[in-house]
Amino acid sequence: MPTEGNITVQASDSSLRSEPLMAGPGIPRARPFVKWAGGKRSLAALIWEQAPTDFGDYYEPFVGGGSVFFAMPERSGMTYLSDVNRELITAYKVIRDDVENLIDALQKHARDHHADEGYYLRVRAQESETPLQVAARFIYLNKTCYNGLYRVNRAGKFNVPKGSYKNPRICDAEGILQASTALAHAGVSVETFDSIAPEAGDFVYCDPPYDGTFTGYVPGGFGDGEQELLRDTAAGWGQRGVHVMISNSDTPLIRDLYSGPVFRIREVSAPRFINSNGEGRGSVVELLITTYD
Repeated sequence: MPTEGNITVQASDSSLRSEPLMAGPGIPRARPFVKWAGGKRSLAALIWEQAPTDFGDYYEPFVGGGSVFFAMPERSGMTYLSDVNRELITAYKVIRDDVENLIDALQKHARDHHADEGYYLRVRAQESETPLQVAARFIYLNKTCYNGLYRVNRAGKFNVPKGSYKNPRICDAEGILQASTALAHAGVSVETFDSIAPEAGDFVYCDPPYDGTFTGYVPGGFGDGEQELLRDTAAGWGQRGVHVMISNSDTPLIRDLYSGPVFRIREVSAPRFINSNGEGRGSVVELLITTYD
């Protein structure tokens, strides 16, 4: 994969409470509005099969592309989505709160992208100001950059090269409207996983940067210390009666971290799509780790 500088990302914000998410009959099931490395679209149904059958509020502190949230079975309950990527969370909020103007802005990006070969690089260099501009730029770059990868340099500037797509679908108006409906009553915030506050009976699904893979989504990456903090945080939640599920790589470190009596480990086969080497794509064994049977 082409490279343009070193990797780092951004940090946190305060949480936001929400009204109950009501997924009623006849509401179309939404799908992720961005491509996301490590996204769980292919595993979302299995994850919900392995989820607790009865729980209170739902938390997803590494929401990323939101594949698991958008695949949530119809239910009522409070939903809290968070991530440390500020531009990603801004996109979620704008889709929820200002979807029509976002669609207009994306349609303009699409027209200009197809009319001007140098448009991608100019947008990549821009400093967006309003939430609408941030969200439209973020989605546009995600749809047109190399492999849908999110990466910034040490100065915090997005630096992924342009992808070689003939006709990228920059504005999926129907999909964005469906996502807006799904997000209508969801709390969305920029914050770290260890700052959320689930209570007994709630369900927390964590999909952190995987051990042994690209982890440049937070300042300094997401290394062994962060993996250990996630384990300790999840153990604390579990001991308070919170239902916790964590996805991660099947590596010696992860096996060792979650070998204690608080956790159960299940192996699952998952496709790997984002890899600069075609031979690195295919099915891999991943782990689903839970605090419940």
